[in-house]
Amino acid sequence: MELKVGPLGDYSYGEKWEETGRGKISHIFITYDSRCVKSIQFGYVVNGALVLSKRHGASELKCKDDSTRIVRLNHETEFVTGISGKKWIRAPLLPGINYFSPLSPLTFHTNERKHLAFEAELGSLRGKRPLKAEFHSGIHDRRQFGGFFGSFGSFGLSSIGLYIRPILSGVHTIKQENV
Repeated sequence: MELKVGPLGDYSYGEKWEETGRGKISHIFITYDSRCVKSIQFGYVVNGALVLSKRHGASELKCKDDSTRIVRLNHETEFVTGISGKKWIRAPLLPGINYFSPLSPLTFHTNERKHLAFEAELGSLRGKRPLKAEFHSGIHDRRQFGGFFGSFGSFGLSSIGLYIRPILSGVHTIKQENV
């Protein structure tokens, strides 16, 4: 059984994605431009080899000013425990129009440190106001990390959250009650 924590951002906007069922994360690849995260991809260590996840996001919209940041985790001892950032809201120009709201900065928290993955250039956020969000999952054991979920719009990352697996010492099975 996995529980969703978060998300940071607007999960109702864009295409949904999930990245679950893997073990030790060693890399987080963030492709971005001056305004937003365009795609995200994860690297896992499986039997001593680096295995890359599917790339989630607007990967086909490659522009000349795109860059990639690689967040490297010490996969032997380091694991994700939380995410923080700000969602930038634009006042609607027309009623009923849902505008893309970029996440900036985007920071991954681990049991060892914080990794700043992305921060937009200040000028690209003009006319928007920030809503800060931060959540920590309470993960204290790497087996509790279940993966990521989120959404992407046509311009980039709209939301990101965590899956956690509750682990209780002395309890071997968790059953969910059917209501």
